Amino acid sequence: MAVSTTGEGPGKGSGRRFGLALAGGGPLGGIYEVGVLAALDEALDGIDLHEMEVYVGVSAGAFIAANLANGFSTDEIARIFISADSRQHPIGRWIFLTPAWREYLHRIGKLPIALGSTIRDLVWHPIDKGVFGALNNLTRMIPTGIFDNRRVERFLADLYQTRGHTNDFRKLKRKLFVVATDLDTGEAVRFGSTGYDQIPISKAIQASTALPGLYPPVKIDDRYYVDGALKRTLHASVALEEGVDLLLGINPIVPYDASLAEDDPRRKHDRLMDGGLPVVLSQTFRSVIHSRMNVGIKSYDTAFNDRDIVLFEPDREDSRMFFANLFSYSNRRRVCEHGYQTTRRDLLKNFDQLEAVFARHDIRLRRDVLEDQGRHFDTNMHVPHAVRQRGLLKNKLTNRLSEALDRLNQNI
Repeated sequence: MAVSTTGEGPGKGSGRRFGLALAGGGPLGGIYEVGVLAALDEALDGIDLHEMEVYVGVSAGAFIAANLANGFSTDEIARIFISADSRQHPIGRWIFLTPAWREYLHRIGKLPIALGSTIRDLVWHPIDKGVFGALNNLTRMIPTGIFDNRRVERFLADLYQTRGHTNDFRKLKRKLFVVATDLDTGEAVRFGSTGYDQIPISKAIQASTALPGLYPPVKIDDRYYVDGALKRTLHASVALEEGVDLLLGINPIVPYDASLAEDDPRRKHDRLMDGGLPVVLSQTFRSVIHSRMNVGIKSYDTAFNDRDIVLFEPDREDSRMFFANLFSYSNRRRVCEHGYQTTRRDLLKNFDQLEAVFARHDIRLRRDVLEDQGRHFDTNMHVPHAVRQRGLLKNKLTNRLSEALDRLNQNI
C-alpha cells in the first residue's frame, strides 16, 4: 500500500473539517476499503470516521461512504456486509449476484426487430453492409448487465429505514455525495448536490455501482446512469470544494507491476499475457483509471495547496488484490484482513511523516496500536464500537494524567 500526502494544511479553515473520498473497485474493492477503514478507525485518535463533515463515494466506494454518512460505524458495516452475522439486516451473495432476468427478457423481446434488420441488410445492402455489418444488428440483443442491481437498492432502502438512519440526502447530518455517470452525456453527476438531493440515497448508490457489463444502467427520472468511475476515479475535488482541511482517500485499484512481485508465491503468471483477455483487460483498466487519478491528485497541489490529503492504495506488487476472484463472496474476510494489515503496516512504516500531518489537525496516530502484532480484523470487529471508544478515552485520560504528574515532578 502506498501512502501519499499533499498540501501544507491546515489552511484558512479551523483544521478540523474532515472529509472521506472512497473510489470504486467492484465488490472486492469495497470489501478492501472496509479493512482499511477498520485499521484507520483504531489507529487514529481524535477523528470519528462516521462523523466527518463530507463523504464522497464512487461505485463500490459509494456503498461504504453512504453507510458511514448514515451513522453506521466501521464495525457495524463489517458485521452487515463482511461477516454477514447481522440478524436485523441479513445479507447474502444473492443480493449482488441474482441474474438480471428482466434484462434478459427485454433483450429477447428485441429479437424480431433485430432479426428483421439483419435479413433486410443482407438482402438489400449485401455489398455496403456486408455480412458482419448486417449481423451487427443482433448486438442490440446482448444484455447490458449480467446481474440484477435492483436487489441492492431494495436492501439499502430497507437498511436506511431503520431508526436513526435515512434514505434522504437532505436529512443527513453530514454531507454525502454519490457520483454516477450520465450514460447519454458521459458527464459525472453528484447525487446529493442541489438539484440531485431529492433522489433516494439507495437509488443513487444503485446508479453509481452500475458497472457496465456487470449491472444494467439505472433509470432515474428520464436519464440512465452507470458507474461513476467512468469519468474519474476518486472525485476527491468534490470534498475539497466543500472546504475540508484534511481529506482521507482510499483507492483499491492500482496497476500491477509483475517485475516487483517476482518472489511472490501468489503470482500466477510470469507474464500477464499468459492470463488471457480478462487479465489483460484488468491491467489496462487499472492503468487508465490510476493514471487519471494521479493527474487529478497532482493538480490539487496548486488548487488546494492549503489542505492535506492522505491517500491509501494497495502496493503495485500486490498479487492478492490483482488476482483475487472479483465474484468470490467467501473471499471477503481474507480481503478485509489483507486491507486491514497492510494499512497498519504502512501507517507504521510512514509514522513520522503521517504523525506530523495528522497533528496539524489535532489527530494522534497511535504507535502502540500499530505495534500490537496481536490485532486482526476479525477479532477487532467483534469488539463493540462503544467499548473501543471507552478504551481510547481511558488511554487519553491516562496520558493526560501522566503528563500532569510529569509537570508536577518538574516543579517540585
